[in-house]
Amino acid sequence: MAGHAGSRKRVYFNLPEAELRRRLEAGSEREIIQGHLGKELYSELRELAKSTRNLHRTRRPRVYILHGIMGSLLGYPRRHEVLWIDPDALAAGRLTELALPRGQRVRPLGVQIFMYLKLKLSLERAGFDVRFHAYDWRRDVLSLGRQLMQRLRADSRAPVAIVAHSMGGLVARAALPRDRDRQISRLIMLGTPNFGSFAAALALRGAYPPVHKIALLDHEHDPDTHAQHVFATFDGLYQMLPDPKRVDGFDLQQASSWPGGPKLQSRRLRRCAAYRSHLAPADERFSLIAGTGQPTVTAMRASGSELLFEVTPNGDGTVPLSLAALPGAKTYYVAEGHTELPSNTRVIAGIIDLLERGTTKRLTSRHGMSKAAPLLVRESDLRSSETIAHEWCALDLTTQRELLEGIVFPGRPARQRH
Repeated sequence: MAGHAGSRKRVYFNLPEAELRRRLEAGSEREIIQGHLGKELYSELRELAKSTRNLHRTRRPRVYILHGIMGSLLGYPRRHEVLWIDPDALAAGRLTELALPRGQRVRPLGVQIFMYLKLKLSLERAGFDVRFHAYDWRRDVLSLGRQLMQRLRADSRAPVAIVAHSMGGLVARAALPRDRDRQISRLIMLGTPNFGSFAAALALRGAYPPVHKIALLDHEHDPDTHAQHVFATFDGLYQMLPDPKRVDGFDLQQASSWPGGPKLQSRRLRRCAAYRSHLAPADERFSLIAGTGQPTVTAMRASGSELLFEVTPNGDGTVPLSLAALPGAKTYYVAEGHTELPSNTRVIAGIIDLLERGTTKRLTSRHGMSKAAPLLVRESDLRSSETIAHEWCALDLTTQRELLEGIVFPGRPARQRH
């Protein structure tokens, strides 16, 4: 890992899965790991790690877990040097090394383990043979789907199930048209933006709060630099923009339609908007678990020199229900936030039911949309007023968690926020 020993000793979220599991089983470095995870999640993970240590897997189908956008570690495989996300690399301004095409040598090194380990261990304890599939979320979804199908064929010809969070659901849908033998027996999507998310627009504009907080660890660049010269080079992020047919007010596909601020690339806007026609439509294998009741941007329009957003409870805080819903997929709802879906206990229990029986009664299949007037929020209101770069080692564990919450660490469960 990059960095000096003084900071490295506190960066446990970049550990390989096996190492973190050993630390959880032994209870070593408890103060730091618990400080990052919170007491409740730490206790759950420790118990799960111990209970699955010598577990023999049954012959149930293999399950692959696909993370969401920004949910994998990115860096240099030869020396396992993490760039996304390592505090020392950020402080040195090295996030710019992710920009494409210059950052071609950067590869996925694993998943953001704190976000997805509870789900993996819970499925293992239920008897499944579970694998993570880490992908390069900067890349085009269709190429990522091709890579996923290549891996499934190389691993085994036996039927497999996929549990996919956020963008991972789109990667799985991109793989399905290549699955001529129907090796994929089930696809369970968690908060997948099947028709996009306004959070992608915020990220491309340098105003997405989690990414803006990460910028406070960079001593060399501001959020607008990250947006315009790093994130704006990622096809995967452009593809997360809302379907242009579902946005009123301006033409998403024309860079000149966007108001002042970080500039988007017209070529990428037009090309990336067309990829959805190549994704598999839903069939009897599809299920969607959607989060609800969280303040979510559900519409946007240009207003003078910036964007104006409408915020309602009709979504999971990142993906509106209207953009998650996929015709033909069995849909279930839970009052939970986007980044918390993979670690929500009820959601995990529902996933196990869906894997075993194709249906669940643990989650509701009915949901009414709120008709309350939306809260109007200007783009400038979503930008942090804080501009002073932070020294990672000087921050207490709570502040470290808050800075990386939503990307490295899951947020607090909904029951703790209300």
